[in-house]
Amino acid sequence: MAGHSRECQWRIQIMKLSTTINFFTYEDDGSYSAYYYDLEHYAKLGFSHLDSIFCSADAPFSPLWTNRYEDWAHKIRKKADELGITFVQTHVPFYNFCDPKKGVNENTEEIVRRSIVCTNILGAHWTVSHPGTAYADSLIVDGSKKQNLEYFSRNLEFAKKNDVGICIENMADFSGQGFKRSYCATVEELADLVDTLHKTYDNVGICWDFGHANLVYSNQVPCLNYLGSRIKVTHVHDNMGLEDEHRAPFLGNVKWDKIMPALARCGYEGNFSFEVKRLAADVPEHIKDAYWKYMKTTGEYLLSMAK
Repeated sequence: MAGHSRECQWRIQIMKLSTTINFFTYEDDGSYSAYYYDLEHYAKLGFSHLDSIFCSADAPFSPLWTNRYEDWAHKIRKKADELGITFVQTHVPFYNFCDPKKGVNENTEEIVRRSIVCTNILGAHWTVSHPGTAYADSLIVDGSKKQNLEYFSRNLEFAKKNDVGICIENMADFSGQGFKRSYCATVEELADLVDTLHKTYDNVGICWDFGHANLVYSNQVPCLNYLGSRIKVTHVHDNMGLEDEHRAPFLGNVKWDKIMPALARCGYEGNFSFEVKRLAADVPEHIKDAYWKYMKTTGEYLLSMAK
């Protein structure tokens, strides 16, 4: 028993608290704007580990469209190094590449590849991507698996050449978009896809999104036990089990008291990364510091529960 306790304490020590940073964003009027969020601000608030979001990096203004995008990433890395900040994971742009009306978008795929290159430059080992769902296929699961294997095989090959791994994120049957079956909303489908890819590519893993899982499972502990060491990164947020709200932990009904010990027991060694960007975006500027200090305290408390 004492040995198990020491093992859990070790897991807590290596599990680092991180949060998302978005270098691309929408304005209130729906237009795009690009900005360098003040890395010094994050450092001052005590966040030394960050998750860079490239999800909107295919916008027209994006520096990733220019031939100097690598220089752009090197400048960010240099500033981060000066501040003692480490980029621990990223998130590439996503869309439903299984949609027969749209298919694989080569413009977006170019930005996906450039995001992977930038991931390597920033020093992160993992980037996150969403699986697609073949809604038009009469056998949704079989059709989805086939197309996802083709899609991720190409990107995993490219990522491997750049010393980056791809984590496939668990999905949910989002009620806000009308009920639609989403491939990889179940742990069985996600594990099957990743295990099949892993036969050829050792740089594939799983991103466990606690908010998405809360829309599918009332108890996530069996999911964590089932997936085990396949989980390489996390997305940490909360909701009430109805919509993908990206609330701060404890502002929804995710059972963190059950999840945190299970996360330690399943051998998770990655980062505990907040993805509460929607709620944070609505916080008035003059209280954002207090909000993020609250978030850091919340994260530290959650990590203390992982035993």
